Amino acid sequence: MDWGAAAYRTRRLVEARARMVPESLSLALIDFFAERQAVTAAEMQQYGPADAVAAILRLVTTAVHGRGHVPAINGWYRREEGGTGYVIEPGFAIAWKAARACDARLPPVSHASGGG
Repeated sequence: MDWGAAAYRTRRLVEARARMVPESLSLALIDFFAERQAVTAAEMQQYGPADAVAAILRLVTTAVHGRGHVPAINGWYRREEGGTGYVIEPGFAIAWKAARACDARLPPVSHASGGG
């Protein structure tokens, strides 16, 4: 799995679907998950109600694996053995943090028309 490409696709899809879930909320939750590596559902819900959290996880899943469920092998995250939390794939977490570090160094994209 090319986790760098997966992180890139995720970042672009989060941006494209900002009307569905605010981009800042999606980025904050994914950043938190990548930093902590293992989180509970309650910790994730600090970033919004269960339906918003589920929508964010679906966005990442779609960007990484396509439509459908997270695969059991090579999935970007998995359920913790006890079923009480979630564990992120370390390769995705590293790639995500690297991609976000690049975001911080880029100037904002101007969507203004080229007219003058």
